Amino acid sequence: MAFLRKTDGTRSFPLRPRLTLIGREPGCDITIAQSEVSGRHAIIINQDAHYFIEDLHSLNGTLLNRRAIRERTSLANGDTIEFPGLAVTFHEIGTTGTTGLSAMVVPTEPGEPQASILSSVAAIGRPRPDVAPEAKLRAILEISEALGTTLVLDKVLPRILESLFTIFPKATRGFILLRDPETGKLVPKAVYAQGEHGNTLPALSMTVIDQAVETGRAILTVDAGQDARFHSSESIHHLKLHSIMCVPIVGASGTVLGVIQIDTKDSKGIFIQDDLDVLLSASAQAARAIELARMHEEQRDLEAANRIQHNFLPEARPQIRGLEFFDHYSPARQIGGDYFDYITLPGNRLAVTLGDVAGKGISAALLMARLSAAARFCLATTPNVPDAVGRLNNDLARTFGEDRFATFAVAVIDLERFTVTVVNAGHPPPLYCRPGHGPDPIAADNAGLPLSGIPWQYEAKTIRLEPWEAVLFYTDGVTEARNCDGVLYGAERLRGVVRQSPGGVEQIGSAVLADVTRFAAGRSQADDLTLVGFGRTRAS
Repeated sequence: MAFLRKTDGTRSFPLRPRLTLIGREPGCDITIAQSEVSGRHAIIINQDAHYFIEDLHSLNGTLLNRRAIRERTSLANGDTIEFPGLAVTFHEIGTTGTTGLSAMVVPTEPGEPQASILSSVAAIGRPRPDVAPEAKLRAILEISEALGTTLVLDKVLPRILESLFTIFPKATRGFILLRDPETGKLVPKAVYAQGEHGNTLPALSMTVIDQAVETGRAILTVDAGQDARFHSSESIHHLKLHSIMCVPIVGASGTVLGVIQIDTKDSKGIFIQDDLDVLLSASAQAARAIELARMHEEQRDLEAANRIQHNFLPEARPQIRGLEFFDHYSPARQIGGDYFDYITLPGNRLAVTLGDVAGKGISAALLMARLSAAARFCLATTPNVPDAVGRLNNDLARTFGEDRFATFAVAVIDLERFTVTVVNAGHPPPLYCRPGHGPDPIAADNAGLPLSGIPWQYEAKTIRLEPWEAVLFYTDGVTEARNCDGVLYGAERLRGVVRQSPGGVEQIGSAVLADVTRFAAGRSQADDLTLVGFGRTRAS
């Protein structure tokens, strides 16, 4: 087995058995949230127990021992790999005397105190009533079966603990603690103590638990009272704990989710390396159960947020004589931070708005909802469009705080004169589409700051739509789409597609979407993609 460890030692990334994909896309096995990192940047391959790294034609390259790699290159223990924003070392651990899983979780640094497992067992010299291998296998199978019957952690984790006690009959206590995602505190989820089940913790020593959580390494001590690593722990001596196994529950990303501990006060109940291997297998199963349960819960939350978000988007395009409309919204994830709206205003006017909240996911969607409501109010109650956007900027100051912002653009259409007033707050300028011309960016030179609460005097640009002319809004999910080689779609290509597209705004929007899809050639979408347009019909 092998893993990558950050050069500062703060985090480890276990490698998958065959292929480990590294990049910026959320679907990668190791995700690096840096703009300089390509969506699929590099891959590590395990071929017949030999590891290789290959750069996937990334924009900024991959360094191996400070040299850029151009082709598939073998990895050796201790090699340094550098990606933009992340430097790691490669570690491959042999499996002599231990399983691959325990070797991966329990790497040892030079000079670190060791538990003298073999010598302690030999020195004690007491026979240990072992459990048949088939019983151990049966317990692991029971754990696997438990995972297939429910996604409720309060049911799965106690069953895992019960299965462990069938193969550790000398164990006095056992418990599973999980880290609370919000507070970071360890919370009991399953407890066994002197034949009693529940979730009330008995007295315990945090010395062993803290070490397992902080280092991400399994701990086995044959005689805790004599183990040099825990001489300073009064709780171990007070509790009279003899043999202890404490294993971190490590998620797929290398994050420690919690711990499983089994201990005994019986001097004859000695745990050995084989026992630790079984517990490590159980911790891997527990990690899978935890992540599946949380993914299931998150999926339910996302589905609810998705329904709420779509309630803020228009149900249908406006039906106005002489005008036609086009819109398309595609979030990079199940929910996103893009937003658009059609708002009927006093004075026979219609506002078309488009916004892009920085970030993705639930937090961006919540800010998008606030932006949607505030924009409707400000535009409906403030006749002057630049003043309305300025008021919107001020109203969002408290909501967005100091580190969030949104780009925003609005076009207010006079439905009698077909004049269009455009105000831009840091958004990509909309395109003025005219047969035989351009398309030309609108208000490209007088775009104001994005909405963030910083005071700003916004400016307006007014045009008059003639028959068959249109205005097209877009978010940077269009222009920053990438193909499989990491090349950006770009504003120039967008304008070229619009220029060559015949017909009205419906044809223009459809042509742009089709071209972006062809360009990406199956590469997953990295950002929310939204197109909104309107134009005069030929008949008008």
